[in-house]
Amino acid sequence: MTEPPMEHKQLLNDIDRAMSEATDEKTRAELAQLKQRLSTPEMLEIARELATHRDRGRRPRDPVLEFHVPLVPMVLTAAAGVIATAVCLFAVADGLKSPVAFLLGKPFNPWVVAAVAGAFAVAFAALSLMRGFSVRCDTTGMLSRAPGRRFARLRVGAMRWEDIRSLAERDSDRVLEVHAADGKVFDIPMRITNYPVLKQHLENMVRLYGELGAAPVS
Repeated sequence: MTEPPMEHKQLLNDIDRAMSEATDEKTRAELAQLKQRLSTPEMLEIARELATHRDRGRRPRDPVLEFHVPLVPMVLTAAAGVIATAVCLFAVADGLKSPVAFLLGKPFNPWVVAAVAGAFAVAFAALSLMRGFSVRCDTTGMLSRAPGRRFARLRVGAMRWEDIRSLAERDSDRVLEVHAADGKVFDIPMRITNYPVLKQHLENMVRLYGELGAAPVS
């Protein structure tokens, strides 16, 4: 069987080290499951492909996970966008039949309505792409940002995975606290998209580098 690439082998060695330092059977079992998932043929093949790209002098693309909270609720932007698009299409259809249409007995130019509705449809589509809070995770660490005022009170910034220590869910305002080795705390709103996936990823990093069993903060 072909040896795994050096970086992947080092990661497995880190897991073995964490298993040997674990103080209870539950932690050792969770780390063993993590090592088993990373040792599957599919994961080893991906690691070999990345190593091959490096050997060929290509700049590798680190896998990146993006999580965010929309600036405007998705239900609102989706509904408004659909309505604006429908009005635009209806006005265009009327405009092709006649340059003047009537609504409640009053005449109006359907092409003007189509232009305005189309502009609203584009605006709502743009709003759906704007983020009030975002978290970017790659192979080296995570970066959180809160560009708007909605989440300005949350603590954000960059942290390397080897500095992560523990997690704690703050139920009072539904925020996940990520504690670092230097005492810094990063806040992540639990309403973020795909929160269970993000939390599981962070828990895996805590198993490797941090402390398990952190109690929730009230």
